[in-house]
Amino acid sequence: MQTSKTTFFAAGIAIISIPATIALAAVRSDEAVQPAPQAESARQVMLDGYEGDGRPMENIPSEIPYGDLSAFDDVTAIGEAQSPDQPYCDKRAKLVDSLNHDFAEKPAMTKQLGDHRKVELYASSIMGTWTAVYTRADNVSCIVSSGTDWKRGNNPVALLHREGILPAT
Repeated sequence: MQTSKTTFFAAGIAIISIPATIALAAVRSDEAVQPAPQAESARQVMLDGYEGDGRPMENIPSEIPYGDLSAFDDVTAIGEAQSPDQPYCDKRAKLVDSLNHDFAEKPAMTKQLGDHRKVELYASSIMGTWTAVYTRADNVSCIVSSGTDWKRGNNPVALLHREGILPAT
């Protein structure tokens, strides 16, 4: 039985490449690459409680006048398309439904700002929560602020002034 140079050469390559392939494929368990975690939707982050570095939009310059909500006009991504470091914004009907469903919050006050914009305060005596919502002219609403310890009879206008959402009158 004669072996050709080509067969011998191919066998040599196979013998060398098998251990090399096994060595390259071997991965220790402490070196295993973990899949990247899926980003949560902005709404889910809101429900779970944001744990980032500061409050959303905290990096907005302090030169913005007290009560100026124009920073929310620049938010372009809404709903599921948002990242967790942005304030939660969505179509008004969807956001209001979420506040009612998730927190049992109902409208407590509405303040028209002109140009088809408004600020609303939603509150829940059941859950003790409140949420300030800014609605833009394009009918997109953004959560401006929220908190707990809401009690029936609290003054919603005073709360919005204290939170810096409405300018002092």
